[in-house]
Amino acid sequence: MKTTIFCLLSATALLLGSCRERNIEVYDVSRVSLNIAKGEFRPNTYPESYEFNAYFLGVGAGDYDLEIPVRLTGLVDYENDREYLVRVNEEYSQAATNGVEYTLSERQIFHKGLYEDTFRVTIHVAELNETDDYKLRIELVPNEHFAAGMADYQYVDISFVKNVNTPPAFWQNTSKLSKLTYYPIKCVKFLEVSGITDPEWEDAGSSLMLDYWIELCTEWFEENEVIDPDSGNRIYFDE
Repeated sequence: MKTTIFCLLSATALLLGSCRERNIEVYDVSRVSLNIAKGEFRPNTYPESYEFNAYFLGVGAGDYDLEIPVRLTGLVDYENDREYLVRVNEEYSQAATNGVEYTLSERQIFHKGLYEDTFRVTIHVAELNETDDYKLRIELVPNEHFAAGMADYQYVDISFVKNVNTPPAFWQNTSKLSKLTYYPIKCVKFLEVSGITDPEWEDAGSSLMLDYWIELCTEWFEENEVIDPDSGNRIYFDE
């Protein structure tokens, strides 16, 4: 009897292990659908939404690609690629036009043999202006290959800007910068000089490089006259 029980347990363990190794997630094999992987879909793995400031993509940043993960509910098809559809919900989006500020193909391919694939959204950084707040809500669209999945995972929001009208965290958290009167043009020039791409950047206790960047910015504002449009006064970096 003990031997029989041990064999059954061993067989079960092997079967479960095999499923884990293949990473196949099967919920209802009779109903094949897709879900955008985000937030609580698998905690600490996927973002709930996507947000970024184009100024922190680096100086001269061109197109910026976002790869959005999509996961399968049902059995993996090892033989056939399958087409699925996405769309931008204009009611929940703003300021962005497909083919101008971003590019998204409505027809996507879920490749054979996969339980997770991605679709790409390309943000055209050079086309973004410095006044608008952009937002896209991208939705999955059921078709003949995939039924609608879980409601909360049929869409994802992408928000982005290209301005530093509000002082970024790194400026406020760095003592030498936070003491200076803030102007967006100061931050723009500092980012160009420093090459910082992390809005949460910290000086890490060593100010030699920070001092150097401040010196370069100070020299630039002394050599180039920049006027505050509101007050009419000249802007100096070290004030």
